[in-house]
Amino acid sequence: MVRENPDGTKTPLTMPNHPKLKASTLRTICTQAGITRDDFLQVYEKS
Repeated sequence: MVRENPDGTKTPLTMPNHPKLKASTLRTICTQAGITRDDFLQVYEKS
């Protein structure tokens, strides 16, 4: 995955391939991607 920054640059995001993630790892990924906790939970609950 890649995050597109406001200045037009792109930042690669690390996505672990594990069946379980530590809460801190998931929080870091969401922070890097610019996704709020509430947005993540909304999408997660739909799947």
